[in-house]
Amino acid sequence: MAFSMRAAASRAAAAPCRASRVACRAEVRPSWAPGVEIPAYLDRSLPGDYGCDPFGLAKEPQNLARYSEAELMHARWAMLAWAGMIAVELEPNAPGGWKEAALWFRDGAAPTYVGESVPLTLGSVVGVQVVTMAISERKRAQSDAELRKYPGGRFDPLNLAEKLNIDDMKTKEIANGRVAMLAVWGCVAQGFAIGGTPLSNLGDHLADPGHANLVGNGGIPWLLYGL
Repeated sequence: MAFSMRAAASRAAAAPCRASRVACRAEVRPSWAPGVEIPAYLDRSLPGDYGCDPFGLAKEPQNLARYSEAELMHARWAMLAWAGMIAVELEPNAPGGWKEAALWFRDGAAPTYVGESVPLTLGSVVGVQVVTMAISERKRAQSDAELRKYPGGRFDPLNLAEKLNIDDMKTKEIANGRVAMLAVWGCVAQGFAIGGTPLSNLGDHLADPGHANLVGNGGIPWLLYGL
């Protein structure tokens, strides 16, 4: 009996030790700049969160919510503005570009829509604008921050929120909006620095990139002024 126990113990001692190994792979989070430490309060709960807050402006929760909503509103306006700038330039009846298109009332002209005259006066246009803006701003008066940013309903007539991945759509919206804000900023700086319109300035740059550029056209002061 003692011999059997010693033999079993000897076999157990001679058996190879198989230790289990657990491999962990940390998720690499997308960052707005390589090597920059992402603040803990930017936890990817917001669409398009790449940890960009170098000055710590959104450290307080109330500031983060306010800046997030403000960025989204500016992004939407910028997308509309850029589309409007290009649409006006493509309209043959608006040779002055985006800077002159909004001054139709100065010369007593009638407003147009897609090249067709609209029988409205300046007062009528302002009245329609006030009513439509009041309806949309009423949505923003709600206490729920999520409903203020994404009201749905009549603002989603195609029901895309139900047909598509809503989180993915939110990320795409803010990403395109950020690009649009930069685009509008550049178009305005070009317009005041050298005149012209976005597409005409682009054509000049492609024809002579060595001279028709940001430095050669004196556009840097206007870009800094926009900051």
